[in-house]
Amino acid sequence: MVTSTSSHRVARLVGIWNQFRARAHDSLEKHGGIDAAAFERLNGLLRYVDGDYKDPATFQTNTQRTQGCATARTLPGHPALLFGTVVEQLAKSGSAQSGRVIVEKPSEMTSPQRKSSTGSCMQHFPSPQSSDRHYLGKRPVNNVVVFRFANAFMEPFWNRNYIESVQITMAEEFGVQGRGAFYDQTGAIRDVIQNHLFQILCNLAMEPPVRIDSETFVTRK
Repeated sequence: MVTSTSSHRVARLVGIWNQFRARAHDSLEKHGGIDAAAFERLNGLLRYVDGDYKDPATFQTNTQRTQGCATARTLPGHPALLFGTVVEQLAKSGSAQSGRVIVEKPSEMTSPQRKSSTGSCMQHFPSPQSSDRHYLGKRPVNNVVVFRFANAFMEPFWNRNYIESVQITMAEEFGVQGRGAFYDQTGAIRDVIQNHLFQILCNLAMEPPVRIDSETFVTRK
């Protein structure tokens, strides 16, 4: 027997899944175009798990949904303050054995909160299974380094003798709409300035890296 409560939950999950699928489709269409056959294959590999982060059953379901997927990646969407809880639950459910975790915007947290979250990540997802430098992977950010050091025309005079100032413009098409509570707690400095914009500044001012990889970039900066 299907109750009205369970029927409402199913309808809500179907609605969320359709939104998730539409977002993936729109993003691919905007940033390169859609191959219908390839998208249908991708769509068949996507999974959505709904639940409470503090409930172990949520993560057990997640583990079951990704069993047999050699390239499975868990992408939990959650506030920064729940990183520690999510990582511990992923580990308890067995997802940490062959999984990886990327912590987005850890700078939202206070110093004690970040230390606690980092401790949990390193305990259950030791490096290189964990990373919080997601912004360095963006192509335009990487292109700054290539433009500087692989360009024989630019490299000789990219220094303080010829460059008087550096101005970085953050031009986004969206504002704080839908993120009011987040910005009340975090603010623009923690959200984008001390991580994203400073990372771009470091790419503009750092010494030539020995290798083109994230660990070398961090060392040079």
